Amino acid sequence: MKKQSKHSKTAWRMNTAFVVLIVLMLVALLLFNAVCLLLSNRYPLSCDLTANAAYEIGDETKAVLASLTEPISIDVMASENDMAGDRYLVQVKHILDCYPRYSRYVTLRYVDYTVDPTYAASHPDLTLSEGDVIVSTSEKTHQVGFVNLFNYAYTQSGSVVIESSRAEEAVTGAILNVLNDSVVRIGVVTGHGEQDVSSFVALLANNNYEVESVVLATDALEAFDVLLLTAPQMDLGEDDIRTLENYLYHGGEFGKTLFYTASAAQTALPNVETFLSEWGVSVGDGVVYETTAERTYQYQPYYPIVDYAETEYSGSLIDTDTPMLMPLSRPLSLVFSSKDSYAASELLTFGSTAGVQPSDAGEDFSPKEAETWGPFPAMALLTRSVTQNGTATKQSHVVVSASTEMLGELWIHNSSLSNSAYLLNLLGELTGTDQSISIAPKSLSGGTLGITTKQVTTLGVLLGGVLPFCLLALGFGIWLYRRYK
Repeated sequence: MKKQSKHSKTAWRMNTAFVVLIVLMLVALLLFNAVCLLLSNRYPLSCDLTANAAYEIGDETKAVLASLTEPISIDVMASENDMAGDRYLVQVKHILDCYPRYSRYVTLRYVDYTVDPTYAASHPDLTLSEGDVIVSTSEKTHQVGFVNLFNYAYTQSGSVVIESSRAEEAVTGAILNVLNDSVVRIGVVTGHGEQDVSSFVALLANNNYEVESVVLATDALEAFDVLLLTAPQMDLGEDDIRTLENYLYHGGEFGKTLFYTASAAQTALPNVETFLSEWGVSVGDGVVYETTAERTYQYQPYYPIVDYAETEYSGSLIDTDTPMLMPLSRPLSLVFSSKDSYAASELLTFGSTAGVQPSDAGEDFSPKEAETWGPFPAMALLTRSVTQNGTATKQSHVVVSASTEMLGELWIHNSSLSNSAYLLNLLGELTGTDQSISIAPKSLSGGTLGITTKQVTTLGVLLGGVLPFCLLALGFGIWLYRRYK
């Protein structure tokens, strides 16, 4: 009986210990989950395994968040349940959720402003729409429209579909905008048949530039830091030219920039061309083509790759080996390098194998018949300076680009090209601001391989020649080894 009682007590103790152990494990598991939940709300614990890190913010955004010293509010005009279903909505939500995790100064809220009318009342200057993102500090607010969170494309049937997400670029740009006290204003000149560059304008707006359309004949230009004149099809009148000269002179204060882009589709513009030649550059006739396939984009001779002629603006690129594309370009030439208070220099150049096809050339034109060959400028920087004590103290600039097509959506948003990064660096330096970002759009679908002709040729040789030859040689060597072993 004593043995049986002792055995029962031992069994009871073991059962009790086992139950206590199970309870402790359950409590520990609940505490572990609670801690993980709290940590996940503040710190990034997930891992993005997509090829382009589509659900994670990049290093540039992380650097911006790490530098914050004042509170930032990000308000999304939608409920969390609304940000579900569509894969791009899910992607945007993941991107937005990253911001408070990487900075304790960021507060993210999902606001259903239709249910809470007090929010709209507290922002009377804003016209709110569902899905908009409102980024604000205690003193400044910036609104990002829902449609501006994506890039769009047309299908063969003519319908519009989302091509990629640019939520990170838009939101990070908005944060920089509300943190920056000074705003650089860019005026897009209209009224002369200028070419549409809406993708480039959107890029500028998302990088804290305030962009507006202007008419030279009627609008006051003093408040604008930069004027953008893109491939006008009609010549500017003498009064318009005088307006540009006065704008750049700015009452002797200078400090202004004119960004002019040419196009192979333009006709002769005597007044514009005379104005540019006085600053130091001549715009020639015809279209530039490249005779070396490795210096073209996907074997298209009229889509040449150019070289960097300086290091001040290209040196800050992440990778200076990333090519710069200048499609459908007019030939440029420098009239002088320096003259009186003017100076002209090359920023980008076409290679020595680039030629010029005249505008009146027939269909039987042969590349060998070209009379003009490179190298010659693809983009030039023209400067007028006021010098005091041997030092240039005040300057205005005219940037002349041989191509307007380089500002097109296909090239501005192409991560394998440096078009957007280089132009943002250039404008940032000329306007004295470094509050610009260049974040590649995130596509959730299979995209094309955006590589240059040289890279295509290299891959073709490696995959179609070198690799098969090595495999054949290896197989033959194994056969010889086994045959004569």
